[in-house]
Amino acid sequence: MTTYVFLGPSLPAEQARRLLDATYLPPIQQGDLLRLLHLNPHRVGIVDGYFETVPAVWHKEILLAMSRGIHVFGAASMGALRAAELHSFGMIGIGTVFEWYRDGKITADDEVAVRHGPAELGYLALGQALVDIRDSCSAALQAGLIGEALATRLVDAARRMPYWERSYEAVAATVRNGEPSINDVDTWLTYAKSHCTSLKARDAAALLAAMAEHIREPWVPKRVDFVFERTIFVERLINDIALAKAWKDGASPTPSADPGHDETALSDIRRETLLGIAARRWAEQLGLEPSPDELEEEAAAFCARLGLTDPTSVRNWLKRHSMTEQMFWTYMRDELLVGRLARKCQVDVDRELPDRLRMALALRRSVSSDDGDET
Repeated sequence: MTTYVFLGPSLPAEQARRLLDATYLPPIQQGDLLRLLHLNPHRVGIVDGYFETVPAVWHKEILLAMSRGIHVFGAASMGALRAAELHSFGMIGIGTVFEWYRDGKITADDEVAVRHGPAELGYLALGQALVDIRDSCSAALQAGLIGEALATRLVDAARRMPYWERSYEAVAATVRNGEPSINDVDTWLTYAKSHCTSLKARDAAALLAAMAEHIREPWVPKRVDFVFERTIFVERLINDIALAKAWKDGASPTPSADPGHDETALSDIRRETLLGIAARRWAEQLGLEPSPDELEEEAAAFCARLGLTDPTSVRNWLKRHSMTEQMFWTYMRDELLVGRLARKCQVDVDRELPDRLRMALALRRSVSSDDGDET
């Protein structure tokens, strides 16, 4: 599958699947789009997303995805908000909510926020978003059922509410305490509940239709006119995601009973990685790049230790452990260079080893004692 859609309360998943054959994912949050990149998607639709309980999807994630040739669509909710902010960079915005954000008619994030149920209940919406209340007031006004003053008052009442309290009934109850005729409020309430389809749902359906149309066209990677800059924050997020995936891919079926075991192992691996980088830079400075024959010899010795006797067994081993040939040869190169560095510094290491051993043993005894003090 090359088409993915982040969907939640805006549109029922069953209805969405009838409109577009895609992989449907939960509402998007920070890092989710980056986690998709290794699947090489052709197009991604963003409808719903988290913004309060967990960090929201970054603009940089979307820009990175588009710079990788992915067509990113947005509508209805978080997708409409991000599309309005990034349409000038190439994100494809669909629908009325997107246009309202793009044109400045609405600006607040909570215009599209709605309280909803858990995934087990299909993210069922438990109220109405402010954009849906706006849309129902506009429709009732155009139908001649309410006046402009009441429409404004209804929207203002909804806007002052926390998003999790917004519903047609709650807005009507609030406005009934004011001056407008109770009959007019009830007219709007009855009309909104019986005749008004959610604007967010309509926009989400329009996004799926646009993506379906896009699929029917010959595939061409997204082209952008900007250069993506990988900031330190993006680098950290990418690295954290890659590290989490590596842990998941290589996790033991019987996890350690010691909760600190994995952290200790990761700390050791981090030191080994640092040593490999240091050896690599040392070799580059001295022009000591390993030859192909040396790398082949290192790889042969490594494979022999694991009982990998032919190229096919090596490829199968790499696949089984979610590794690429590039990872394999980088590791071979680093091991070779670390060995060279160790031989080059052997005298210095042996000279300082007793002092380092004393410190290591002192730390071990201090950690294992009750208070770290000795008499």
